[in-house]
Amino acid sequence: MKTFHDMEIGVRAEHSAVVSADIIGAYAQLSGDHNPIHEDADYAARTRFGRPVAHGMLVAGYVQTALTRLVAPGGVSTSYQFDLLAPAFEGAAITAQAVCAQLDPVARRATFTITVVDDTTRKQLISGSAVVAFPKGEK
Repeated sequence: MKTFHDMEIGVRAEHSAVVSADIIGAYAQLSGDHNPIHEDADYAARTRFGRPVAHGMLVAGYVQTALTRLVAPGGVSTSYQFDLLAPAFEGAAITAQAVCAQLDPVARRATFTITVVDDTTRKQLISGSAVVAFPKGEK
């Protein structure tokens, strides 16, 4: 069980993945978001992106995998704030990272900076923060 006392400023975790067409299709089915920019190559070719892009929320979701490595079991995510800076294209290799940036011992909350980067272009796709709460009764 992870506790607030296990957290330290600067502790970090990463999660890497390839955002394949199959994953994008599965996310579309699960979320119900069937915007053709994600699933229709002909349609996407006529947009400013020129090709299919992954759902922003799908890409942001990889941050939780990294964060879970640091805080679970025990910590529970309570909020996220992030900006979608650039698209992840179908087939992109990405890395999501969470870094502990702030600790609040009174509230037993840790704030993490979160990022997602395209591993090939090194372009930052997502930037933001996440807050994790830990049980109040821990020693």
